[in-house]
Amino acid sequence: MADENDLTVEATSTSGNEDLSQEIARSIPRKGQEQVTCRRVSGHHYRCNWWSLHDTGAYDNPGMTASLVTTSRICKSQFLHVTKVAGNLKIKELTR
Repeated sequence: MADENDLTVEATSTSGNEDLSQEIARSIPRKGQEQVTCRRVSGHHYRCNWWSLHDTGAYDNPGMTASLVTTSRICKSQFLHVTKVAGNLKIKELTR
């Protein structure tokens, strides 16, 4: 029986103990304009952060852009256990 927190997606590479961060970040579900970053913590454990644009209307100079001002904020963060089974990523959510 599959756990409701499990997600299986097709993977593109096949080796056993590789860092799957980039594949996870490309394949993980997201909303609208969210961007996902993913880092390997250890072994098969990863931390993923979902980033969204932050409203700059409250800034004293909302015209400031680029590297002068951070306009993205983490809107969601999760620890995941990820393995590759038969060419697919098996993703189990460890945090809610």
